[in-house]
Amino acid sequence: MAGELQRLIHGFTTQHAIAGGRALFILALGLLVARLIGRWLRLWIGGRGDPQRAELVGRLTSWGIFGLSLAGALQELGFQLGVLLGAAGVLTVAIGFASQTTLSNLISGFFLFGESPFKIGDAIEVEGVTGEVLSVDMMSTKLRTFDNRYVRIPNELIIKTKVINYTRFPIRRLDLSLRILHQEHFDRVRELVLEMIEDNTLTLDQPTPMVFISSFGELTLEMRV
Repeated sequence: MAGELQRLIHGFTTQHAIAGGRALFILALGLLVARLIGRWLRLWIGGRGDPQRAELVGRLTSWGIFGLSLAGALQELGFQLGVLLGAAGVLTVAIGFASQTTLSNLISGFFLFGESPFKIGDAIEVEGVTGEVLSVDMMSTKLRTFDNRYVRIPNELIIKTKVINYTRFPIRRLDLSLRILHQEHFDRVRELVLEMIEDNTLTLDQPTPMVFISSFGELTLEMRV
C-alpha cells in the first residue's frame, strides 16, 4: 500500500512538474513577445504623429498576445479551455452588471480612439474645463489646465457632452468691439485700426479685415473689428 502511494506521488510530481515548467516557459515567452511587439508598434505608429492610436494599438496587441500565451499555459496544465471560457463569460456578465460605469467608460474610450476628436497636445474645453490634453487612456482623459492643474475626465462624460477643440484648425477669426465718441472721425479711426492690423504679421490677407459701425449709443459709437 505504501509502495503504491509513493509511486503515485512520484508520478504525479514528475508529470506536473514538467507541465508546470512548460506552462511557465510559454507564459514568460508570451509576456516577453507581448512587450516587445507592443513597444515596437507604439514607436512605429507614434512616429507617424499619432501617439493616441499608437498607445491603443500597442496595448491591445500586448494584451492579445499575453492572453494567447496564458491560454496556452493553462492548456498545458490540463485545464479545459471551453469550460474556462464559459465560466469567464458568466463572470464577465456579472462584473458588467456590477460595474456599468466602468464598462461605459471603457467602451467610450474605444469610441474616442476611433473618432479622434482630439489628440495629445491639443487644447480642448469639456464642461467648462479648458486645458491641454496630456493623455487619452481607456477609462479617462487627462488634462492640464492653463493655471497648471491636473484634471481627470471620464471618457463617458466626453462622449456625452460637447467638446471644443481650439487647436484642430490653426486659422481663427477674432472679433473686437471698440467705442468711439460721436465727434470722432470714423474714417480716420478706421484707417488707424487697419494700419495696426496690417502691421501685425499674424493677420491674414484673405479674408481681408473688416471695420464697421455695429451700433449707436447716446455718447459713443460701437465699432466692430
